[in-house]
Order: sequence, then C-alpha cells, then structure tokens
Amino acid sequence: MKKTFLKSILVLGVVLVSSSQIFSQWVPQTSGITTRLRNVRAVDDNVVWACGNSGVVLRTINGGTTWEKRITNATVINYGLEAFDSLTAWVTGTVGGSADVYIWKTTNGGLTWVEQYHNPTGFGDALRFFDPSNGIYYGDPDPYPSGNWEILTTSNGGTTWNRVPLVNFPPADSANGEYGAALSMDIVGNTIWFGGYSDVVGTPNRIWKSTDKGLTWTVSSYTNVTGQSDIHYMAFSNTNDGVDVDFDGSIARTTDGGATWSVTSGAPSVFRFVANIPLSNAYIAVGSAGLITASSDGGVTWTPMTSGTTVNLYTVDATTKHAWAAGNSGTILKLSGNPVPVELTSFSAVITGKNVTLNWATATEINNSGFDVQRKSTAGDFVSVGFVKGHGTSQEAQAYSYVDKNVESGNYSYRLKQIDLDGKSKFSNIVEVEVKVPNKFELSQNYPNPFNPTTKISYEIAKETIVSLKVYDVIGNEIVTLVNETKPAGTYEVIFDASNLSNGVYLYKIQAGNFTATKKLILMK
Repeated sequence: MKKTFLKSILVLGVVLVSSSQIFSQWVPQTSGITTRLRNVRAVDDNVVWACGNSGVVLRTINGGTTWEKRITNATVINYGLEAFDSLTAWVTGTVGGSADVYIWKTTNGGLTWVEQYHNPTGFGDALRFFDPSNGIYYGDPDPYPSGNWEILTTSNGGTTWNRVPLVNFPPADSANGEYGAALSMDIVGNTIWFGGYSDVVGTPNRIWKSTDKGLTWTVSSYTNVTGQSDIHYMAFSNTNDGVDVDFDGSIARTTDGGATWSVTSGAPSVFRFVANIPLSNAYIAVGSAGLITASSDGGVTWTPMTSGTTVNLYTVDATTKHAWAAGNSGTILKLSGNPVPVELTSFSAVITGKNVTLNWATATEINNSGFDVQRKSTAGDFVSVGFVKGHGTSQEAQAYSYVDKNVESGNYSYRLKQIDLDGKSKFSNIVEVEVKVPNKFELSQNYPNPFNPTTKISYEIAKETIVSLKVYDVIGNEIVTLVNETKPAGTYEVIFDASNLSNGVYLYKIQAGNFTATKKLILMK
C-alpha cells in the first residue's frame, strides 16, 4: 500500500551547469483532458501513448496533432504503460492511488481492455516489456510493510503473470516501510532496474537489478544529498551507463550498471522523471514547476530547457527526433528536433589486419567543431589518436571514418569526444575491439568453390611484407593480379570476380616474403 502523504514542494529550479540555451524549445499540444498525466511512451515519431488519473489513456498516431481518449477504469490512477505499436498496449493502475491494482491489455488501440491481473491489496509501480511476449511488473511489497516486493513476469504477452519468489531478490526494508517509486523502472536488453525508498532519515535510495528478465536480482544503494531516501527515477543508455535523479535534486551516475554510484547536487531542481534519448548517452529530466533539463554527456552536465509551463511534469520519453513530456492539467509538450546538439546515430569498428577503422554517422549537427578519437588499452587510460573535422551546423545526415593504423595485438576501447565550436564537449558510447595479429603465413581455400562468378580468397600475413596474389590458368598464363603491395601483419580477404572468364580450373598463388602457396579454384557458370 502506498503512503498517502503529499509532496507539495514546488520549486522553479534548473541545474545551472551550462548557461547557454542551445536546445530546441517545447511546444504545447492539445490533449483534450484536464486530469494529471503520469506516463508517456513514444513508440515512434507518430505513435505515442500516455496515461494518468481517472483511468485515462491517450493515444496519438500523428505525432500528437490529435489525441484519442480511452478509459481503463475511471476509479484508478494509471501509472505503468508499455506499447509496441498503435494497437497493442499494457497499463497498470491502482484504485485511488492507494491499493487494489490491475493490469490491462488492449489489442485494438485502446477501444477495449482485457483484465490480465488483479490484486486487491497491491499497488502497481511500473511495468515494461522486453518484447511483445516477455514482460515484467513491479509493485510495492505485498503485504505491506514487508520485504516481499510484488514482482511479476510474463512470457505470453500478459495472459498469465507469475510472481517471483522472495528468495530470488534482496528484500525490501520492511523495518522502515520501504516501497517503490511509481514509474521508477528502466530496461536495456534483458537487464532491468527498479527503485525503492523509505523516506526515512538515514536510509539510502536503493536500486534493484536483474540481468535475466526479472528472475533473479541484486541490489545497490547510494545516499542522496539530504541523507533521507526519496522518490527517484533511473534511465540507462546501455547496460553500464545510467543516471538516477531524485526528488531532492540529487543526480547519481553509474558506469558499471548500477553497482556503484557517484552523487552530485542539482538543487533546487525537484526531479520527477528521467529518460534516455535513444542511440545516445544523452538524457532529458523533468520535474516540478515545469522543469525540463537535458544532458548530452551522460549526466555530467545539464542544460535547462524552456518548457513554457509552470505545472508539474511527471514523465518524458523520446525518439531520436522528438520528445514528449506530460504532467498536471492534461499538459503535453512536444519537442521537435533532437535536444542533443550533435545527434550521433551509429558508431562501429572494423578490423583489417593491424588497422582499426572507426565509422560513425550523425543525423543533425549544431556548432560541431569535430571529433577527438580516443583509444584505451585494457590496462591504460583513454588517449587521443586523431581528430576528424565536423560539419558545423547541418540538418542532413553526415558520415565519418577514421583509421587507427598499426595497432598492436590486444583488446581496446574506442570513444569519440565530440567538441562544439564554443569548446563544450561530450563523449559517445564506447566500442570494444580485439586486434589479433597472425603468427604464421597462410593462404586459405577460396569460398565458395566451385563458384559463379565471384569467390572470396583469404590469407594471413605474420609480419609486414610485400604481398603478391595472382590468378593463373592451368598452363601458367597470368589472368589477373589481385594484390601487389606492402601489407602489415594481419588477416585479409579479397573478392575475385570471374565474370569475363570461361568455365574451368584456375590457380591462385600468393608470394609474401619467403612464403609462397598455390591453390586451385573452379569456375562453374
């Protein structure tokens, strides 16, 4: 059962870390209701769901130009919400926001709802789905107070929900009446986190974590700025990097999946939710008195955004191009244009011999000076290995590449430090590679063989040398030279195209230093 005291502090506060307003602005949308909205889930740039008090569920299929109102049960406050498309969604609501919890599902856009779960003594904090079949719900300890969190899992889209036994998770702090923070849950892959607090002096904020879709759990904690656990909300950009924001203005960061946390103060901000911007290490947080603030560097620094409202905002969600925030009085705000000045959409690495080629792309750029490319070995720190100039300000997609040459064998991590023209900077996610240098010379059999009309020839070079790879007919006439250049140690492959040749048997020969080898290939059209 949820305590019924009211958090009445209204502070018009922001985290004044960066004084320049470089982000886009928020525009109000017409929701058609005046009740409080508690949760919003953006399926894509057009399909967005929201829910809140009085059993309200809203849906838009045109990016928020119009919203359709649905009702699950007018006596409940709907907190948890999940959706994968315009038709299918799940909602958890609790009667009066106190006790008597339900889970409903719709498959027709909210026109009708099917009750999937009911607990007359429970309070539902949140539910999320990993995919349309596998989902998880968590609620306050039931019975309350006790250590027994109500954690439910489903593997059939919610047709049946199974309670996770107490022995599978560290218990709630029953002595101090610990309970959940509504909506305090996030998932990345098969990993999930949820939050608990007691609102008692001397108690920490606690975060439970599961890496197997909710079957088994561990718990971590941190002490917030006031030293009294409070409502807090987490969001993760990957399984390692995340933030947790607190009603008292605390901002906690983790880089190890929540095992440890570093805490700073964002007071006087009163945080009520935080969300990750997909494909980035950026976050948007909302809170009391119209607070909206964003971070583009994993929560290290935050920049205030103009919301245009003073009502409490309880929720926010984002795609790579848009974001929606919602709260009291049916307020819905939309942000068009990613709040990240440089929107990185991909970052990957390809290994060719001893060279590591990094490729990345941006969707939009604002005042982008460029990218400092950084590398770290297993035992070392990140060091700069190169710089790639940016495109300044661009609304078009841009592609970048950098080759880190002659890298020794070992495991490495790479990241990009994106630097603005005014000197501000932020880091990308990390990509990891393993560089393996062969210890022998070898020519592999082509594949496929027989082939028509192309085949792949692979070879390994143990040290830098001049490499010659040629194709001959069976009487020794040279047909084509595939490779004739100095190559560093590594593994290579080349495509041989025999479109202009006749069927038959051919030979391919490699010479690399003192190493020579010849193999047959068969062209069969």
